[in-house]
Amino acid sequence: MRILFVSQLFDPENSIKGLEFARRLQALGHEVEVITTFPSYPGGKIFPGYRLRWKQVEEIDGVKIVRLPTIISHGRSALKRMLSYASFGVVSSVHALFFAKKADVIYAYYPPVVVGLAAMMVRLFRRTPFVYDVQDLWPEALVATGMVREGRFTRFVDRLCGLIYRSAARVVVLSDGYGRALESKNTPREKIERIFNWCDEGRTGAAAEPAEQLLDPAYFNILYAGNMGAAQALTHVISAAALVEQHGNDKIRFVFLGAGVECDALKRQTSELGLGNVKFFPQVPVDKVSGILAAADVLLVHLADARVFEITIPSKTQAYMKTGRPILMAVKGEAAAIVSDAQAGMVVEPCQPEKLAEAVLRMAALPRAKLDEMGRCGRDYYTERMSMENGVRQVDSMLKEIVTNS
Repeated sequence: MRILFVSQLFDPENSIKGLEFARRLQALGHEVEVITTFPSYPGGKIFPGYRLRWKQVEEIDGVKIVRLPTIISHGRSALKRMLSYASFGVVSSVHALFFAKKADVIYAYYPPVVVGLAAMMVRLFRRTPFVYDVQDLWPEALVATGMVREGRFTRFVDRLCGLIYRSAARVVVLSDGYGRALESKNTPREKIERIFNWCDEGRTGAAAEPAEQLLDPAYFNILYAGNMGAAQALTHVISAAALVEQHGNDKIRFVFLGAGVECDALKRQTSELGLGNVKFFPQVPVDKVSGILAAADVLLVHLADARVFEITIPSKTQAYMKTGRPILMAVKGEAAAIVSDAQAGMVVEPCQPEKLAEAVLRMAALPRAKLDEMGRCGRDYYTERMSMENGVRQVDSMLKEIVTNS
């Protein structure tokens, strides 16, 4: 089977369905071609070793990767972000229609809407069925992150998404809540396929030296690793850190690892509050991340208090669970239910600094054996229900069924 995988986000950027996903499909006997752009997420600058050009083709383990030029923007400007997404939609459509070999099926992954539109174009002119993978619900996520306000534009996007859902052979969702939301938008239930996200299991480095540099073992380290944007609402975590410091416990440290549009604002807030228990570190190579996660005492997930986030499962959840460290889940809904069901940590309401600070103090007071037990429970839950092996098996079965019936 020939699979055309379309995603603006791809290795060496951190992506759930990236190079390792393509490798696994290739190993199952499929031929995979990737259409992507030049890596720049989340910092908004082209990664070292790459430069913007008309086209770059590389092959890794038999996977053909075609990189095409787009407008680069990961900043605060909603207009620039939209232009970046739109430019990828245009170049990926042109390449898929006129330059790529005809595929048996298209897997449209990221970003929302534009890859769906590109896949629809190819379906229209080349009769190729497509799978649309929904990682974010639009326009709800756009409104929740403050990129746009509700109005004519969001109603237009909502109708456009509905058209894509109905045109797709299958719509992959990361949670049952997403599935219910799509059904409410008149997406046929038989088209919806719930496949849990997994973490990138192909990247596992010991990272002993970086971990020691970032996480001082003399402290109880609460680690947040990942994007620092509006959706994460991390200003409330800084406020919680201030409350912990006021409590008088000087052995608890909040460590932020990553980048994002809110990073500078969070650093300013930390400085203005004069906090000594908050540390920021830039991104590290993705193959070092798992080792750093494993060295933390507690791993933190936090999202804004918005309805759309109650039905999502933040992607870092799976990476945290596989690492085998306890999780402090400051997200409502399905993500919180998973941590509770797995007994993998503690759950607290988001955007509530007082409650978050209380939870941090409670976890810091737990015996080491209890924390380790939480971590083991999370890892077992991940292995049994959310692993890459399980997910790829589901994807493979779904794609074969689509091609057989097309």
